Amino acid sequence: MTQRTHTPTKALVMTIGEWRLRLAELCRDCALADSDGEGDCLRLAYALLLQAPERCGEDDMLDLGAFLTHLPPMARVEALVDQGAMECVALALLPEEASYLISRSGGGAWLASVFLPGMHEEVSSEGDSLAMALTSSLLAALAHVSQCLPADDPVVKEALMPVERESWARSGEARTNRLWQRPAGTLLN
Repeated sequence: MTQRTHTPTKALVMTIGEWRLRLAELCRDCALADSDGEGDCLRLAYALLLQAPERCGEDDMLDLGAFLTHLPPMARVEALVDQGAMECVALALLPEEASYLISRSGGGAWLASVFLPGMHEEVSSEGDSLAMALTSSLLAALAHVSQCLPADDPVVKEALMPVERESWARSGEARTNRLWQRPAGTLLN
């Protein structure tokens, strides 16, 4: 009997806009997933991270490919999912440069915050499990740091339109910030 080794490849090339759209969709799915869907969400997150575009934006300021070189082999991810170690998989997806905070409410809901280099503040997400909250936050953070694409990108314009919001500076003057819009149906901060 022989064992097959499945080696994922970068067969499909996505634009940064398409990648961000898939990040947003999976971010929402992870935040809403129940325990039966955890393994599938983690496998999809792993596959999506493998598909990260090498460079982001016209000036190639952010090298997403180098940012995600830490990913373990697919066989390790599959073995952990098969053993039910979903939290280990979620932690393995985090880049080495990431900071994170995990908490749990008295009612059993999990909250995870992720901070990546290039961000001004962390991104938080809630989930039914630690693994789903952490993965959802990571995907939202990656969407945030990969915002360096042209403003006229049609995929982003339609699906991830920035939201205008007033924020008050210490001096009391209002200024407008462009924020990444959270996927519908999720509780992101």
